[in-house]
Amino acid sequence: MKVAFLIQCHKNIDQVNKLIERLNSSQDGYCTDFYVHVDAKSEIVNDIRKQDNVVVLSKRVDVKWGHISQVDATLNLIEATMNARKGYDFLWLISGQDYPIKSNKQIAEFLETNKGKSFIELLPTEGDDHRRYLKRNQTWYPTWGASPIFIMRVLRKIYNILTGGKYHSFIKRKNILNAEWRFGSSWWTLTEEACRVILDLSADGSYRDYFKNCICPDESYFQTMLWNSPLRAMLTGNNLCYVDWSEHKKNPKVLDEEDFDKLIESDKFIARKIELAGKSKTLVSKLNMDVLG
Repeated sequence: MKVAFLIQCHKNIDQVNKLIERLNSSQDGYCTDFYVHVDAKSEIVNDIRKQDNVVVLSKRVDVKWGHISQVDATLNLIEATMNARKGYDFLWLISGQDYPIKSNKQIAEFLETNKGKSFIELLPTEGDDHRRYLKRNQTWYPTWGASPIFIMRVLRKIYNILTGGKYHSFIKRKNILNAEWRFGSSWWTLTEEACRVILDLSADGSYRDYFKNCICPDESYFQTMLWNSPLRAMLTGNNLCYVDWSEHKKNPKVLDEEDFDKLIESDKFIARKIELAGKSKTLVSKLNMDVLG
């Protein structure tokens, strides 16, 4: 079982190194490599611990929230991994603020049992939530509008109202991709075959040209590609990452010691968001001692 972890990060270098250390394995037929994209704005790139199985991408992107740059960084990671030609069973995209909540042995056993499947979230296609997501793709958004800062959030709300409201578009963009839109989390665990489909469909730039004027394209680009491909039947519709949105904020909850039982009882294998030097310190210590060994 060969797994490539694709890591997107921009801060907390000690946490990134600890994440790699915990996921690193070359025993019992389970082998891991790491491909790391460091945001072009970040200065931590030279502090990632050098190892033979850790590749730090020289091709770096200035990643912006809600912007096509998030997709570009992911595509760079996929391309670098596939170009290594090592025959990975899975490519697993995670962030530098993730942390394992199951042991390497448990991860390896699960992946071995599920070879050939791709774990990518596919949100339901009915109800107000889906119509809200459709708005992201059906309405043309200027690229400068992709920003989490307060004034841009206000401007986007005004723009949404002017273009038809939260769930509708007065003037829908032509679906030049002839695709059925699907949505879900940015984080996934895919087979090499699925990643080859992604690279092949991305090659002519038509997907990027369309998605560059969507909001949060990283939450639809990969889902839409794979759903409209011959690999649809191999998509599980869920991913392997535990995230808590119970606070209903623009970012998920930072997990702490009180979340320990929920984490170990879940069917997920990676959790986010983790702040190793902050709120999550005791939680991580407990995971290291009681779960990860």
